[in-house]
Amino acid sequence: MERGRDASERGPEGRSDEYTLVGIVEDGTPLNRVVKEIRELGVGKDDLTVVVKRPDTDESEPFPEGTRYIVVPDDKRGLEVPVGFAISFILLGLFFALVVPSIGVPTFMVFISLAAVLIAGSFTRVGVQPILTDMGAPREDSGAWNDQFELGKVLVFAVTRERRLIRPIREVIQGSGGAYFIVDRRLEPRAVAQASIHRAGPGERQSVVGPREA
Repeated sequence: MERGRDASERGPEGRSDEYTLVGIVEDGTPLNRVVKEIRELGVGKDDLTVVVKRPDTDESEPFPEGTRYIVVPDDKRGLEVPVGFAISFILLGLFFALVVPSIGVPTFMVFISLAAVLIAGSFTRVGVQPILTDMGAPREDSGAWNDQFELGKVLVFAVTRERRLIRPIREVIQGSGGAYFIVDRRLEPRAVAQASIHRAGPGERQSVVGPREA
């Protein structure tokens, strides 16, 4: 994966009033250090968003108070319906195969195929891609971001209006072993699908499931 891409590759200097640095960092201590140091550089709580994957979407994150983070569920929620339909198709097809073999066997094969499609689709991971699509992430980069997210990395989106902060933020990300991308416009992730958005700290914690109004 490309380790970094500068804003100058996106367009001429001064083209945008806002820049988004997208960091792809390791979860755990490296992530906590990156978030803490970016906040200390002066990036406000509404200009920094972290996207993580957790089995428990209500698990608190040790970020500076007010930091916004989105949790993508890392579980099998939502599988009950497609798996239930798949089992129903199999049982119904088996019933026809036993009662009316002449038409039941072909019907059984069709139902088995439908069940296989449902089961395969239910276990297909969509990762962070719906969030990236919703916020209009660059197509040439979003695939790599999603792949790294599925490998266990965390996405950090830091927005700044000051070009002088681009290098310090980039160095914070690189200093923790992460990769960075710079986009010459504001990228603000929102909680879509089954993701939830939270604020770190006891005084501001909140959870909003599903997409927010634009």
